[in-house]
Amino acid sequence: MPVERGEDSRGAFYRWGKQGKKYRYTTEAGRKRAKAKATLQGRAAQAKAPDSGAKPKRSERRRGSRRNQPGSASGARGGIKISAETEQALKTKVAAHNEEHQAAGKRATLGALKAVYRRGAGAFSTSHSPRVSSRQQWAMARVNAFLYLLAKGRPRNSKYTTDNDLLPKGHPRRPRA
Repeated sequence: MPVERGEDSRGAFYRWGKQGKKYRYTTEAGRKRAKAKATLQGRAAQAKAPDSGAKPKRSERRRGSRRNQPGSASGARGGIKISAETEQALKTKVAAHNEEHQAAGKRATLGALKAVYRRGAGAFSTSHSPRVSSRQQWAMARVNAFLYLLAKGRPRNSKYTTDNDLLPKGHPRRPRA
């Protein structure tokens, strides 16, 4: 996403992308400062999370579950058991998403979100970031990324392809198998 130059009713500005903060200017020196600030904003926005080298604590690493059988997150119809409050949060997300996106290839289902949530919770055991404090936070972030992919037709992060098998028929990213 490049630095963009624009003008509105308040005057000329530079900003990073379409939604960055507008750095306004009136003089040539001000224009250079505004462009430099917008460039810095872009670098900060694209900075990668710090690699802490941290591995999940032994207590956070899990392999399997007594409640959910192996392979239950492999499809949207798996009998995934999650807490009542998490299920309610997912139902709310499904309702809000589907109200906004009526097209068949963009609609979410509770089963798909449960599978994505379960996969996200499992990924917390192997991946780790100092910015994510809990398994539930990691899983819900993955659900939000999936909903973004459903709505926009592309993920925010181009490397996010792991849940494409759960996309509905008619979605451009759904595997053709």
